[in-house]
Amino acid sequence: MLVALLAATLPGCQTCGGGDAVDAGPGDAGPPVLAEKEPNDSAANALVLERSTLVEANLGADPTRPDVDWYVLKASLPRTVDLQATCPNGGDLSLEVVDESGGVLAQVNAGGLGATERLPNLDVSSKTFVRVVTLKKGVGGAYVVTAKFADRMPGYELEPNERKVDASPVALGQAISGSVGHGNDVDWYRYELPVDETAPAPAVPEDLDGGAPDAGSTDAGALAEKRLALRVDISAVEGVSVDLAILTEAEAVLFTAKSKENGPLSLRNVGVRAADRVIYVAVRSATVGAGKDAKKGMNPDLSYTLTVAPEDTSGNAEFEPNDEASRATELPPNSYRDGFISPKGDADVFRLVTEGPSIAKLQLSGVDKVDLVLLVIKPVEAKPEEVLLKANEGVAREPEQLNNVACDSVCFIRVEAAPRKVDGKWVREDENADQSYRLTAVVVPDDGTEEKEPNNALAAATPVHLGKPIRGTIYPKKDVDYFALDLKDRPVKTALRATVIGVLKVDVGLYLHRVEEDGKLTLVQTSDSAKGDRPETVRYAAEPGLYVFEVRDARNREANFQDSYQLSVDEGEE
Repeated sequence: MLVALLAATLPGCQTCGGGDAVDAGPGDAGPPVLAEKEPNDSAANALVLERSTLVEANLGADPTRPDVDWYVLKASLPRTVDLQATCPNGGDLSLEVVDESGGVLAQVNAGGLGATERLPNLDVSSKTFVRVVTLKKGVGGAYVVTAKFADRMPGYELEPNERKVDASPVALGQAISGSVGHGNDVDWYRYELPVDETAPAPAVPEDLDGGAPDAGSTDAGALAEKRLALRVDISAVEGVSVDLAILTEAEAVLFTAKSKENGPLSLRNVGVRAADRVIYVAVRSATVGAGKDAKKGMNPDLSYTLTVAPEDTSGNAEFEPNDEASRATELPPNSYRDGFISPKGDADVFRLVTEGPSIAKLQLSGVDKVDLVLLVIKPVEAKPEEVLLKANEGVAREPEQLNNVACDSVCFIRVEAAPRKVDGKWVREDENADQSYRLTAVVVPDDGTEEKEPNNALAAATPVHLGKPIRGTIYPKKDVDYFALDLKDRPVKTALRATVIGVLKVDVGLYLHRVEEDGKLTLVQTSDSAKGDRPETVRYAAEPGLYVFEVRDARNREANFQDSYQLSVDEGEE
């Protein structure tokens, strides 16, 4: 039982400074203390609480069924209540917000045996029903309910908002605060998307018989494909790793992300469909640790702040999620996309579509704090994506580039942070939500005058023809370029003279291989004097068959993305 608050009566001073004593009036006795009255196991006989109150209560120890105590919070004006219930020794309580029929709107059972349960920011607009339930049969005893009424504060969530139907409405760009009051707390927020009144109306096909068009045949495809980019920021909560999800009206998940424990979360260019009109954001505590150490943090005393706002993208932004080929952001030829590596572990995939066989030059700008990697990948069904090309020549703030990328109708590009070793493990921890990178694709038709990357293996060798020079670059470092010369239809030996014109910085080497019947390569001629940008030449009398010219840095240590070498293969003297 609580100790009663008593007002102490002290003798007053009759002559202090020559004046009469001033009566200060009665002191603040604090919230009233009520005693629970049984029966209170239904909405009809719930104990009424209309102001900040302490309730001394008792849970029965019936071995056949758990005891339930009902309370109803009432307010003439909208208020919020910070509600908590202590627990009898050895007991386990559930603190529940319910409707009059007993349907559970929110449930708090995070503390376990003997722990106090708490639910802050509880909405009391007129009356709100709450019940305290013991979860163990035959275990009861004394407990205390504390209800602290307060005026509503604008910009704060209102519980219960555990479900979509109870989501707190928020305007885009407006900050909203909430708390992770217990481990299983879920806070739902509802956002209405802006309507693009400047967008053209969907085309309505004319009736072929001259009649009125069928309104049901309106093509909404253009609207369905239009997407908006959003920025989502949530501040850190001590002791909590936040799990955030963005969902449609049908509760289909569009995007999920998890913050570091005690850390904020910032998401950029999250793509949502304009046709959805409404989206939801759900915030909850994420599990940290594994096995016996797994836990969900909570902090009812510290609020987070959530902001969801439109991005200023100018139509060139990536759209998250785009971490795999099936959800890639479109990258039109001879254009660019701006993207962010955020949160940690983020990877962005882009889809480049060309009109027939083409050669692409890919350029990626650098950003602070993140060492970017540029890759060309190939989706493989039911398996991890295959990496065809990779550039990671620079460090943070430095650009990356891939030259002469073969793109025959469709190719996929991925941008990610380079891994680094932390506590003996390779992880992708770097992120930058404030500075965007820019990925640019310059595309030209494949006319046979440029190498086609990747071409570092026999199967991928770029075709070369007698009398037709071809150009290429040694980039990135340790790049190897194979060129295949087909002499299988030649009736006799062919006298070959091959020359590669070198480039600055790289000691280009030229190597000629014969392809044997088993597919293996046999080196037959070499020219790698390593004389800087001077040309290298090989001469060889080639029997009919398939041959491969290999061009690379003779020392395997330098690269040059800017200057091209030229390989010429001609018939001539041995």
